[in-house]
Amino acid sequence: MKPISLTVEAFGPYRDSVTLDFNELQNHSMFLISGPTGAGKTSILDAMVYALYGEPSGEVRKTDAIRSDFAEPQRMTRVDFSFAIGEAQYRVERLPKQLVAKKRGTGMREQNASATVYEMKDGEWKVIATSAAAIRDTIQRIIGFRKDQFLQVVLLPQGEFRKLLVASTSEREELLHTLFRTELYRRLQDALKAAYDEAKSGIEENVTKQSALLQSIPHDEEVPVLTIEHVRELLKDREPHRETLVVERDKAVAVVDQFNALRNEWALYNQVQQSLIEATNKLDLVKEREKERSSLNEKVQFLTSLTPSYELYKQLDDKQSVLKTLKTALSDAKKSVEVAAQHESKCTEAYEVLASHAETIQAKRTTLAQLRQQSEKFDELALLNQELTTLKSKLETQDREKSEAKLQAQHKLVADLEAELVEVRKQFQVNSKALESIPHIQEQLSQLQRYSELLAEKQKAQNDIDAKEESLATLDESVKNSTVRLERLEHLMAEGRAFELVHLVVDNEPCPVCGSTEHPQLASKPELYPNKEEIEEARAVRDGALQKRASEIGQKETLIIRLHELDEQVKEQVSKLKSSIADFSEDTFDSIQQGLASQMEQLTALRRDTEQLTKIITKNEHDLIEGKDKLGKLEIGHNELLNNLHDVAVQISSVQAKIDGLSKILPTTDLDAWHKQIESLETEINTYDEQLKVCKSSLDAAKEQLNAKRGRLEILFAQVQEETKNLDGFYQEYVKSLQSISVSEDDFIDALGDYKALDAFRTELHALDEAFSTAQAVYDAALKHAQSVIEPSNTVSDEVYDTAVEKRDNLVGSLAAWDKETKHIETTLASLETLEQAMGEAREEVTFLSRLNDLANGGEQGFKNVTFERYVLGAILDEVVYAANLRLQTMSRSRYSLERSDYTGGGRGKQGLDLAVMDAFTGQSRPANTLSGGETFLASMALALGLADVIQSYAGGIHMDTMFIDEGFGTLDPDTLELAMETLVQLQSSGRLIGMISHVPELKTRIPAHLEVTRGDDGSTAKFVIN
Repeated sequence: MKPISLTVEAFGPYRDSVTLDFNELQNHSMFLISGPTGAGKTSILDAMVYALYGEPSGEVRKTDAIRSDFAEPQRMTRVDFSFAIGEAQYRVERLPKQLVAKKRGTGMREQNASATVYEMKDGEWKVIATSAAAIRDTIQRIIGFRKDQFLQVVLLPQGEFRKLLVASTSEREELLHTLFRTELYRRLQDALKAAYDEAKSGIEENVTKQSALLQSIPHDEEVPVLTIEHVRELLKDREPHRETLVVERDKAVAVVDQFNALRNEWALYNQVQQSLIEATNKLDLVKEREKERSSLNEKVQFLTSLTPSYELYKQLDDKQSVLKTLKTALSDAKKSVEVAAQHESKCTEAYEVLASHAETIQAKRTTLAQLRQQSEKFDELALLNQELTTLKSKLETQDREKSEAKLQAQHKLVADLEAELVEVRKQFQVNSKALESIPHIQEQLSQLQRYSELLAEKQKAQNDIDAKEESLATLDESVKNSTVRLERLEHLMAEGRAFELVHLVVDNEPCPVCGSTEHPQLASKPELYPNKEEIEEARAVRDGALQKRASEIGQKETLIIRLHELDEQVKEQVSKLKSSIADFSEDTFDSIQQGLASQMEQLTALRRDTEQLTKIITKNEHDLIEGKDKLGKLEIGHNELLNNLHDVAVQISSVQAKIDGLSKILPTTDLDAWHKQIESLETEINTYDEQLKVCKSSLDAAKEQLNAKRGRLEILFAQVQEETKNLDGFYQEYVKSLQSISVSEDDFIDALGDYKALDAFRTELHALDEAFSTAQAVYDAALKHAQSVIEPSNTVSDEVYDTAVEKRDNLVGSLAAWDKETKHIETTLASLETLEQAMGEAREEVTFLSRLNDLANGGEQGFKNVTFERYVLGAILDEVVYAANLRLQTMSRSRYSLERSDYTGGGRGKQGLDLAVMDAFTGQSRPANTLSGGETFLASMALALGLADVIQSYAGGIHMDTMFIDEGFGTLDPDTLELAMETLVQLQSSGRLIGMISHVPELKTRIPAHLEVTRGDDGSTAKFVIN
């Protein structure tokens, strides 16, 4: 990432908009950010980090505190940062959540946070992300880092640059994983673990299946089935028993078959005899109804002969019904004609009454016409009255006294505003003069704060030295004890070895050790005989204690050097304070600091009051301009009012003269009474016309209805005469029909009930005939069948039969169950054999995958707790350490070098990426957090530069074009500072941009390109300066 431009507004100490164009650096690849304490140097870096990640760079600074205290309410806090990644250019604009002045009215409103990411395409900025999640993912994709990683590699913030150096294996692994894109190795680890887990799960599943299959095989409880061989033997032993079951089943089936044949013969014989008895009984029942059948036959024949007469009877009845209906209609028609005649008479009478008022209505029509001729005059009079009312209303609204009062009030308001503005300006000048002392007091407070911090750091260093002395006392005791134990074990081991040689010693022969022929005192068996491992363990404990003591001594010496450095810095700071504050001493420190803080609080409150006075002055000036403008408008309006009052009075006189003239012409000036008389005449005439029209229409309708009803009456009368004549002819024909079958009319009427049931009688007769024929045929067949079936000679009891059936069923079931068990065992055996073969192949695969998985994921068969990816990252870290040491050894005069720990450490945590510092003065490695402030700064900077070199060499898509360093150089002595500067100057040839914040004077002379930050009463400003 290479910065192009940065714009901040109302951000931190920057009140106004400040734009930094990094192209102004020209060919300078190193620049110094300089300025007084608190001016806003770190805020420049905060703005870049905030633009990218939405948070400032340091852990102390918070997002909700980045708005400038100098900013006016209407000015928005914002950051606009553009940068390049290779050939691509991007821009981020971000505004925090903040309170701003309302656009309308007074007061403040809350403005939500917002951000937008742009990319330069075709010469224009194109939006590529706006939501919080999309911006986070886009920035991480473009830059290649999260915020915490960015602050470890690209921007080393004040007080936090040592994080990468002292990070744990897990933290360093995550950073290197992101930088060098080693996802491929992690995916390979996951794939091998998944393959191993799957293969192992398959083995476990097959073992479970095998156990379940063996458990499902039926067997004797005393002889369990545990293996496939047991299953094969079980199948072999089952065949003889099955053959015995088959023989017994066949015998039982034959006995039951014989019994079934005999029982079937008896069942057939009994069934035939029962059928003959039932057929005889049915035939007897049918014969008993023979008389009933004969009587029913005669009745059916008689009723059938009545059919012609019945048809004539039905037609005669229909015609009588029609005639009856016509007579009823004729009677109703007569009544309807009478009612219509009465209605027609009433309508005629009503019409004649209305016609008699025609002359009166005509006179009223003439009066109405005369009244309507006066309409135009009344309309003109109404318009004049309306105009007169309007003019009088206009005259009332134009109040001369009210206008004069408003004019006098506005004159007074303008005078008051001018007087108040003079007083506020005087107070503003007084406050501004008092505020000129703020920078001087701020500088004194800053020096006092630095003095307090140095004292605290000095006290902490002294406490750490005291703690180291206590720790060294404990370690001395530990070294002493471990040395004594090692020497005792070594002595015991020597005695043991001497005892082992005793059996080689022979009297009067040379000793194989010393060569003497005399052996006055042979070695005795020691009470304890340690082995080699115990000796090595004790030596390792002794060496470990020595190493810890050496490390503690080195740390103590470092702390003592740091204490001397702090002591010198305290003295230097006291000298500065005495030159700045006349009465400063250690005793007056607290009171001076409290007094200056109190003055600063008062001046801060005064500055807020002054800012409020600025707003009041601006508002009063604006109000005064508006007041004078309004006064001019009021004077013009008052003059116009006087002219309007004269014009309205003239118009009222003219209209009143016209109204008086019309009043003399019209009979009345009461327009409402005139309108009411016209409306009354119109209503009366219209009502009469409507009544006459309705009455005439009703009379015409009544006459038409009366004529229609008289015509229907004549038609009905003729129909009744015609139907009466036809009915007499049909009756004569009906009587002749009855005479032809010798039946009287009364007998025919009596027989009508039975005739209607003729179909039922015929059905009943047919059923009796069918029943007789069927009963006779069934009896003949049953008799013939009974004669052909002979009674059996033998019998079998139910008890004997049931016993035989039960025995057969039991044997058949036993054989089926036996065969089912055998089939299950055979199927199970086949499944077991298939599983056994599959498990053999799977075990080989699991063994192979287990070794690969352990190797890739840090298991027992590889480097424990060292994954494949971590191993690769370890190799990369070796390159980073090598590149870092090229600079660290130069800057530390070959005293310090970084080294990576090996993979043989104990514990269960992640290993392989831990860093230690080799101290050439002590010959021992020690943790990085034991370095002094200056040493830590050198090691951290060397590590960051080495990491940048390796990243560039890998070309992994992450561009390390820029590095920012905030403070740290002040902890270096002059010689070390010179070495550090030479290292940074060498980087300029690589084209990498390096920005530094420091108060060290030597850097200002060595670095020509400066970003100068200037502090003012109303906020800070910044600009590039090339010396």
